[in-house]
Amino acid sequence: MRYNSTIASSITRILKTPLGSRVMRPEYGSKLYELRDAKYDDAFRLKAARYTYEAISKNEPRVRVLKVDFKIWHERIFLLITLSNGEIIEVGND
Repeated sequence: MRYNSTIASSITRILKTPLGSRVMRPEYGSKLYELRDAKYDDAFRLKAARYTYEAISKNEPRVRVLKVDFKIWHERIFLLITLSNGEIIEVGND
């Protein structure tokens, strides 16, 4: 089977799409938008990791998530997602 998008671009699109915002695909997307203005603490990290795992496992069959880490740079939070194929994808909050 051939795919038109890269895994990185697919995952970025999934994570930046609010869950339920697509009319014909209500299960597509993630709940990360709920954390937009939340305080960065242990609860935030736990929810962000959970939402990331859930969204990718539901919507991207080519890989699975092994680990989710966080990086803060210039007051922006970035997800560092390690995948089963060895790739590390960085997704920032816009």
